[in-house]
Amino acid sequence: MRGSLGLKAYRTVTRRRASPEFKPSRPRPDGELIWIHAAEPGKNRALSDLAFRLISMRHRCHVLMTATHASFQNRKAAMIIPEAVPDEHPDVTDAFIEHWKPDVVIWAWGGLRPNLIQSAADSGAKMMLIDADQDGFDSRRDRWLPEVPRHLIAKFDTVIVRSRAAHLRLAQLGCAFEKMKQAPPLRPFGRMLPAADSDVNEITQALGGRPVWLAMQIALGEAGTILAAHRQALMASHRLLLILDPADMDSISDIARSADKAGLRTMLWSDGELPNDNTQVLIADTTEELGLWLRIAPVSFLGGSLNSSQESCDPYTAAAHGTAIIYGPHTGSNVEAYTSLMNAGAARIVNDAATLGRAVIQIMAPDQAAQMTMAGWDVVTESADSLDSIIKHVETHLDALQDGPAA
Repeated sequence: MRGSLGLKAYRTVTRRRASPEFKPSRPRPDGELIWIHAAEPGKNRALSDLAFRLISMRHRCHVLMTATHASFQNRKAAMIIPEAVPDEHPDVTDAFIEHWKPDVVIWAWGGLRPNLIQSAADSGAKMMLIDADQDGFDSRRDRWLPEVPRHLIAKFDTVIVRSRAAHLRLAQLGCAFEKMKQAPPLRPFGRMLPAADSDVNEITQALGGRPVWLAMQIALGEAGTILAAHRQALMASHRLLLILDPADMDSISDIARSADKAGLRTMLWSDGELPNDNTQVLIADTTEELGLWLRIAPVSFLGGSLNSSQESCDPYTAAAHGTAIIYGPHTGSNVEAYTSLMNAGAARIVNDAATLGRAVIQIMAPDQAAQMTMAGWDVVTESADSLDSIIKHVETHLDALQDGPAA
């Protein structure tokens, strides 16, 4: 067929180059392996969130992650493997697929790499094209060999498009209507942190309706500002409790001394006692309870944003737990996330202790906190339909592999 001739011509041209050596970053782990490739700039975070969701749902499942434009950061998850995208020489793409042997391939957007997709399809992997957009199939190569994208799209078992325009574009390229599903664009959605319901209920009962705000992942250089803001907020709400979550456990003693000097009644979570009516600051001096604090605090200040000494917190994760967000001017690599939440009305920026103290009191009002929380929830669940559809397809295929081939 004409499309296959175009692909053969492309493969012939790319094979004429010298083949670089393929060097994988590590051996392939045992068990299920899903390969996610991000072809569109700016989508790495959303696909990284997808990877975390997949490994949380599949026991012993690993996710291999590659990207065309920027490498993935390994966000401290042993089951997620960031890897460089291989060279497009056919021998290299074959070696890449032979080494990793993905059970499922999730290719996001477009920007199709013919040899890499051909190698993956030839391996028998489940092929999924997700978040496809109309402008993902108009590169110079696509114009040079217009048959190639048509032939490659046929390799995908499942195609999820992000818009009506994308649906029409892929139909023009020969993708069957019954193969396509339209869903909203995939966006970051935040990672839920663990917390036992019994712990949430116990501390909620102990607080007895006291107003609470959280300062999470606070650098030592930010602690003075946080404590000063809390002193100011206490003038308007004398029962207010601050949960201060340090970014560095080595700074706990210094933070506790600063709180004492500020005249604030302080306790450490590791003491094993619940806060009482006299406690004004609870220092979260353990590393496993952040999910608990995010669940009980209707308002949270996200650390790392008052100065540039450390990376700012992930605001999508905070929003996913149902807390209104306050942050400082230094958002670093999370600037797009903070801007998105601020524009939605889910986050407010402050600059110093005075503006932080006022923001805590204003947002602590139940109607204000609820409004911001719902706005944040709308942002992080915007792509829920896309996520559910992707996961359903992946799990159906992997379950079928475990059950063995059909008779």
